[in-house]
This record gives sequence, C-alpha cells and structure tokens, in this order.
Amino acid sequence: MTADPILTLAWLILAHLVADFVLQTNGIAAAKTSRDGRAWRGFLGHAVGVAICLVPVGLAFGGSGFAALVVIVISHLVVDQAKVIATRRTEAAALAESRRRHEGAAPAAGLGRAWTPLPAAWFILDQLAHLAVIGFVWVVWLAGTAPTAGWASAVRSIAGGWDQNVVHEVLLVGVVVLGLLIANVRGGAIFVATLVRPLEIGEELVAGGIGAGSPASGAGAPDSADRASGDSEPAPRRGWSIRIGPISGRVMADPDPVAPAAFAEDGEILGERVALPPPARVGATIGVLERLLIVTFVLVGAEAAIGFVIAAKTIARFRLLDDRDFAEYYLLGTLASVSVAIVTGLVARAALSA
Repeated sequence: MTADPILTLAWLILAHLVADFVLQTNGIAAAKTSRDGRAWRGFLGHAVGVAICLVPVGLAFGGSGFAALVVIVISHLVVDQAKVIATRRTEAAALAESRRRHEGAAPAAGLGRAWTPLPAAWFILDQLAHLAVIGFVWVVWLAGTAPTAGWASAVRSIAGGWDQNVVHEVLLVGVVVLGLLIANVRGGAIFVATLVRPLEIGEELVAGGIGAGSPASGAGAPDSADRASGDSEPAPRRGWSIRIGPISGRVMADPDPVAPAAFAEDGEILGERVALPPPARVGATIGVLERLLIVTFVLVGAEAAIGFVIAAKTIARFRLLDDRDFAEYYLLGTLASVSVAIVTGLVARAALSA
C-alpha cells in the first residue's frame, strides 16, 4: 500500500517550515550572514536542524527517504549560501548608491534611505527554491512509494481500529494547519521585516512596518520598562532630512506628550508615565493576527471579510496616514502581510480539497 502522496508532500513542506522558522534561531541566522568563522558553524547548525526534521521521512520510506533527506539538506545549504551572498551584494550596492547621491550614511540597523526591495525578493526566491527541490524530491523518490513494513506496522498499531482514510485526513489537516501557523506567524513576520526596512527617527530607529506585521529591529522603540522608569532620556522623535542645493538640515517632530499619572483601582499613583508596550511589538502582533484572520477567511471561503480586517487596521491609523512617509511604509507592509496570508491560505485550501 502506497502512502498518501498529498500527506507526504505536506509533511515535507512542514519539515522545511519548522527547520527554517522554528529551529533556526536568530543566533544561527546571524552567524550564517557573518564574514568570519561563525558562518560555517551557523550553516552547520542549520543543516542539522533540517536533517532532524526530515528523519521521520527517512524512517518512513527507507532508502528513498534518506536519499531525499541528503538531497534536501545539501541543496538547502547551497540555496541559503547563494541567498546570503546575493543579499550582501544587493545591500552593499544600495549603500554605495546612497553615498554616491550624497544622502549620508545609512543607520546601523537598516538601509534607511538606501532601501531596496531586493532583499525581500531574495527571501522569496530562497523559499521558492527550497520548495522546488522538495517538489522534485517528492516526484522522484516519494510520490507513490510504499512506506517500509516497520513504519506501516507502527502506524497501524498507533491508529488502532480507526479507519485509515480518517487517520490520513486528520493527519493532513493537522500538518496543513501547523504549517499555516508557522508560515504566517514566523515566516510572514520575517518577510515583512525584510521588505520594510527601518526609518530614521532622530538618533533612534523604529521598524518601518509599524502595524504591518514587522518585528522590532532591536533599535527602535524603547522597552516598556524604560517608558515607565521615569528616566530623563528623551523619547525618540521622528525626523525628516531636507536638502536644498548645498544646504542640508533635519526637521524634528515635537516629542509625544508625557502621559498623565496612572492610578491603580484604589487610587494609588503608580508613576508619572503609563507603561506601554513597544510600538514595533504591538505592530508585529497586529500583523500576525491580521494574517491568521485572513487565512481563516480564505479557508472557509469568506474572502469578502478580508476587507473588514484591512479597514479596521486602517481606521486605527487614519490620522497618521496624512504623513506620506508613514502611509507608504504602512501600505507596503500591509500589502506584503496580506499577500502572505492569501497565498498560504489558497495553497492550504488546495491541499485540503485534494
């Protein structure tokens, strides 16, 4: 008896998502992009994560499964290395172009005025290349292949008296839903953050995709503890660079007014400032909820409700949209976030209907 080909393909994709967006920590990703000896350690750690996720495929299909494992791991490293090199060259070229135009150096945590969409394009091409290899491996070695006798016996013992078709359907739904969660919570956030680079705000940085699903860049908004500490350090302010002929300058917006004293339920004063979460984290959470809602609407065939999600988020920022810079970054991040949700939702619906 051959294994369910759709379930096998869905499992391969889930293994890729877990390896890329769950097991690959920020430290591993940073090591891969370094120019010293940490790079090979980062790639090695990532390769181990990919191999671990594919071990069940090897156990299920024997020699064919382990052949697929080897090909996927090696190709994964090659594709990732190509993406790192392409991204590094793209950003270097963008920075050089920005300096050539005398626009000043870019901030440390992002390209700033040297922004380019190409790093996000490399991210998409990287994921498509991984999926193409998975599809090739699935067609050549795994589609229509019978699992090993030991694996089939173990599955039957675990399933007990349940109907095999019902077990396959339940497993397929579980694998697809888990893949959707990873792709939209982690993958979508990374894609939007890669596309929407930070904007310059005084001497600070804040994620350009506030409210659009981009995670904090690490140098943007102050932590909530800093907001509540009452320190004399001023809050970051928004600035715009102006150049008229040989004269250049910077216009700074007025700082946000300090919130009034906060009171507990019994009237005790808690502090002079209200502890608020960092805006970038709030924006990232909004982006995740936005994608999950859109995916749900796509799966149940209620695509018309997607407009209500976008409208609700836009209304909350209606006054901020008068700022052209914010409006453009908001639109860019929102379109990217919605695109991830719609595409993954349509793929998942096709897999479940098949």
